[in-house]
Amino acid sequence: MKNLIIYFIAAVMFLSACDPIEKREELGARLSPSELNITVQSSSQGSNGIIVSNNTPGVSGTWFYTGGGYSFKQKDTIALPYPGEHTIIFRATTDGGIVEKSVKVQVAKLDYYVPGYSELTNGDTKTWVYDDAYENGYCYMTANYDWEEFWWNPYEDDPTPDFGAKMKFDLEGGSLNYTLIEADGTETKGSFVLNMNDMTLQIIDSHIPDQNEENCDPDVTATGIYEIKILEDGQLLLWQDQSALNPDDYDYGWAWVFKPE
Repeated sequence: MKNLIIYFIAAVMFLSACDPIEKREELGARLSPSELNITVQSSSQGSNGIIVSNNTPGVSGTWFYTGGGYSFKQKDTIALPYPGEHTIIFRATTDGGIVEKSVKVQVAKLDYYVPGYSELTNGDTKTWVYDDAYENGYCYMTANYDWEEFWWNPYEDDPTPDFGAKMKFDLEGGSLNYTLIEADGTETKGSFVLNMNDMTLQIIDSHIPDQNEENCDPDVTATGIYEIKILEDGQLLLWQDQSALNPDDYDYGWAWVFKPE
């Protein structure tokens, strides 16, 4: 038994003294932002079409820009959604880790198509009113599990309280401006956030016509966040799942449908 213990200790000491078979690779040197060779320039004076190019040897990365946009291409032409100052970020993948470099650009005109923004604002200003010719009505109930499953139109014979109201979206001053114009001319100004990745529209410091529809959950409508189910030049359909916050009280969805003025 004593000899067995001695052999075991000797074996452990021998293994501990051996060099590991696997040799770990160390990370390479980390580049500084100044070492990233990138160019960012307008396709023409003041254009929202921006040419981005990564000219750094052996380095790939991703471009990030306003509106949740991104591109994995080494060279690309991206379209910024509205006038004003924008920051374009290049996030490089290097041997030493992730390195970022940002460049600011000024946009004065929208001559490149931007999905969503072009339809919603016409690249400048666009006013929307209820689409009273839509087959299901312009303000109606749906299933909460399927926005296309129509349930009930409470305004088939009588107009909603805000039927004559208008929604104006504009990009003046390099901002995302929103104005609710009521039938009597009263205006409530705010702003909007359009997320084409999640297909949502948020209204801030204002509201859409009939946001406080009596059949809707006020906790849901108070968020001002709507799912975009249709966004075309000639039609906008916004929808909310009214059961999202209080499913015991609300088990349906609600839709609002608009057309250009």
